Amino acid sequence: MLALQLFFLKLFTPFHTFVFRLTRGRLLGKFDLPVLLLTTTGARTGRQQTSPLLYLEDGGRLAIPASLWGGPHHPAWYHNLVANPEVVVETRGKKRTMLAEPAPEEERQRLYDLFKVASPHYGGHEARTSRTIPVVILRELDG
Repeated sequence: MLALQLFFLKLFTPFHTFVFRLTRGRLLGKFDLPVLLLTTTGARTGRQQTSPLLYLEDGGRLAIPASLWGGPHHPAWYHNLVANPEVVVETRGKKRTMLAEPAPEEERQRLYDLFKVASPHYGGHEARTSRTIPVVILRELDG
């Protein structure tokens, strides 16, 4: 089942990104939660890669879980932002440069619990994997 979900994700991501940008997030801009486009710099390649992700707002910051549908490994975008924490985020026609950092454990758990309340499938992601699912905090860069 996970392999099928990941295959679908690989096919759907470019389409989702295109439609999101074309409509400035009016289409495909919300599922259970709002959607953002996260552009990271590849850790090995240095190329820009964009991923549509669900997010929550938390005290003026944005939070995104690196669940990858409960897969055994962290998503590529997570490895990219750990190596290169300056990212570009697009939300509803607004594009901004932000700093990404994994949440410390206590805050990670609090934020992931918020994701599980807002969208129950995150509980299934957590149950399917033995890894701790990171939550990334996105903060505005000064200036």
